[in-house]
Amino acid sequence: MSTNLAMLLGRFLVVVQLLPNGWRKIQSFESTAAMMGGAPPQMINGRMFPEQTPLFYYPFPELFLSGSIFFDIALSLLIIVGFRTRTAAGILAAYVCLAMLTYHSDIRNAQDVMAVMRNLPFLGALLILAVTGAGGWSLDARRRNSNTF
Repeated sequence: MSTNLAMLLGRFLVVVQLLPNGWRKIQSFESTAAMMGGAPPQMINGRMFPEQTPLFYYPFPELFLSGSIFFDIALSLLIIVGFRTRTAAGILAAYVCLAMLTYHSDIRNAQDVMAVMRNLPFLGALLILAVTGAGGWSLDARRRNSNTF
């Protein structure tokens, strides 16, 4: 497998989980924003979303939720196509750290510990992308080679 193909596939696999996550937040916007503002979580499609109790509540939950949806969808798409990959990956890495501190901070809770453990490889992959960039099969490489945008 070529390095460029591996980087393209890796970029997709790193962020593929965020796209349905962002869509789910759009579908449950009101209840998720209410929970982020301090209301108890509600059942959405037969399950609690989100399942966690946050460390703190956001003062303007609709604003923070909109940012979260933007990070989940827009920055993931930027990473997939390889445009401004280093910046997008760095922002997503900071976002994942904030989400882990906010929603998975109770290390006495086994579910929180498992959620942090699941997110650490994701965080590591984002940090690698933030340092190495997107690879040869990306809009970043095309931009670098043609200096067009």
